[in-house]
Amino acid sequence: MTYNIACIGEPLAEISRSTADLSIAFGGDTLNTAIYCARAAQAHDIAVHYVTAIGTDILSDAALDLMTREGIRTDHVTRDTQLQIGIYAIKNGNQGERGFHYWRDTSAARAMFSTDTSPHLAAIEMADLAYLSGITLAILTQDARNRLWNALAARRGMGLQVAFDSNYRPKLWETADIAKREIARFWGITDIALPCRKDEADLFGDNDTTAIVDRLVAAGVRFGALKCGDAGPLPIPASNTVQRFAQATSVVDTTGAGDSFNGAYLAGIVSGKAPAVAMAEAHALAAHVVAHQGAILPPAPSPTPRRMGSVIRLRAEHMEEYKRLHADVWPGVLRRLQASNITNYSIYLKRPEFLMFGYFEYTGIDFEADNAAIAADPVTRKWWAVCGPMQEPFETRADGEWWAEMEEVFHFG
Repeated sequence: MTYNIACIGEPLAEISRSTADLSIAFGGDTLNTAIYCARAAQAHDIAVHYVTAIGTDILSDAALDLMTREGIRTDHVTRDTQLQIGIYAIKNGNQGERGFHYWRDTSAARAMFSTDTSPHLAAIEMADLAYLSGITLAILTQDARNRLWNALAARRGMGLQVAFDSNYRPKLWETADIAKREIARFWGITDIALPCRKDEADLFGDNDTTAIVDRLVAAGVRFGALKCGDAGPLPIPASNTVQRFAQATSVVDTTGAGDSFNGAYLAGIVSGKAPAVAMAEAHALAAHVVAHQGAILPPAPSPTPRRMGSVIRLRAEHMEEYKRLHADVWPGVLRRLQASNITNYSIYLKRPEFLMFGYFEYTGIDFEADNAAIAADPVTRKWWAVCGPMQEPFETRADGEWWAEMEEVFHFG
């Protein structure tokens, strides 16, 4: 069953200068997180939805195209003919630090959750995990914040997980006191905390990281990571095990550091990785991101599929049952194959010899690990227990094989 992540926030058109000319890209903290989460979740049955409002202007069109290209579901993106997408300009200093200027007063996303019939509330109803940030809250009216809080709290009681990053931007809030009150209130309904140390210190005056972690745990946070820049993240709750994190080899632009961390961490957690593993992978991605200009790295090229063929015999007396089973393969078996980057899988039968030829393409980067995950999967093992006795493997197969692997001698693409 597909696991649905709803990232709630505001996409922005980004103006930057890398040479003498200005360039336009797209960003926004929750959109960045959604993109990195969708990329990291590609091999899993996870759908990342972006929940926002945009205009019908040319920049809004381009932002929607970006979401679609990145594999983000846009069924909860609404369009407003009277408003438009927000815009910001960014300037980086010598050490990669950021300076921003915003034009977002007419951003359509500011009108989200403005009524009890807001279409964006439906996203919370369908989600298994909802992710939002302090910037999401800052752009909303107080009534909209209340409506969002109530919806999250109600669904949380029915199994929804809430992930939150306080991401404090003082200029977006009415006052610092309101920011502190609202962010503290949302920490109270958060399961997965992904704050930055500086934001929490600026808002709540905590003297050290231990105080921040203790305060979040006391608020009810179950787990997460406190981002501490190049020093690496700290686990929430605190752990006696010390993790070491490599620093970035260079720092060009820190714009997407925290957002990329959040996306990779959430994808890791939802796909079943331990928090420590998800944290390490998220930090490694963030260290890579800050070494490049812009919040969003160019998509990695898809690996060249690895074509694989194998043969086995089918016991004649089981032919009809074997064909019946493979006309409706168990969904869990198919999900495991997909998660292990197996695609275009076909099995052919030659009678009267009852020779079966299997072909598939592998699109991952670590076949041994992905194959081991298939072999360890409980549903797949049950499937093999049913199908295995119907098959007759070749005596000449290699050690460890059931289906005998074949050598490719010709391919015409």
